[in-house]
Amino acid sequence: MDPDLRTALLTVGLIFCGFFAAVTLYVIVDSGLRLRTYGDIGAIVLYGVSLLIVVMIAAGLIGALRNPPDD
Repeated sequence: MDPDLRTALLTVGLIFCGFFAAVTLYVIVDSGLRLRTYGDIGAIVLYGVSLLIVVMIAAGLIGALRNPPDD
């Protein structure tokens, strides 16, 4: 694969990941973090899980960008 194409695809993936992080943070700020019912606690857990998944995907993409394959 062409190294420039690889870099472009990984960069697009990283931008996409950043978009999902921004949308998740927007929902967290918009809905607020209130702890009145068990449903609210469940929502906070889901927010944390979604941010964790986004961070894990971003870490893989950044690692792939920083360490290209040896040809």
